[in-house]
Amino acid sequence: MLQVLSALSFYASGSYQRLVGNAKYLGQTTVSKCVKEVTEALISPRILNTFIKFPKSRLERDAVKNKFFSKYGFPGVVGCIDGCHFYIFTPNKEREHLFYCRKHFHSLNVQMICDSDCQILNVNAKYEGATHDAFIWDNSGANSYMQELHRNHEQVWLLGKYIDILHNFMIR
Repeated sequence: MLQVLSALSFYASGSYQRLVGNAKYLGQTTVSKCVKEVTEALISPRILNTFIKFPKSRLERDAVKNKFFSKYGFPGVVGCIDGCHFYIFTPNKEREHLFYCRKHFHSLNVQMICDSDCQILNVNAKYEGATHDAFIWDNSGANSYMQELHRNHEQVWLLGKYIDILHNFMIR
């Protein structure tokens, strides 16, 4: 339990020092090990595939669409999409420019899709901060999947605020 609490504290603050300074019997090496182990457990395929999954069957998509409609009055919506820059430490000099984002800091540019209950359906966190949102979307599995659904004449939509990448299945 202490491992999970240590990791959560680090995730919330981004600092080992604050946690170590406030806790008895916890050194920075211990906290670092806790964060590593908890993070590895959370990102294991077994955990990710259990809790983060796009609705694959028609029945699952219909359930998500019905919930969006009953809560917000949007017909056919299966998710809300947005991107966010997550701060990272300055990378090595050779690659630093790839991570320097338009908001003037080093980051990962993460795309996420959530359902009407804010449950995460899809996460794409593999791109550097300087990567444009449109590129991330164009190269995502969610984009390919949505295109396939539309080719099969299924009326499904994503709500989002992406500029310059409006597709026939995105509403902004």
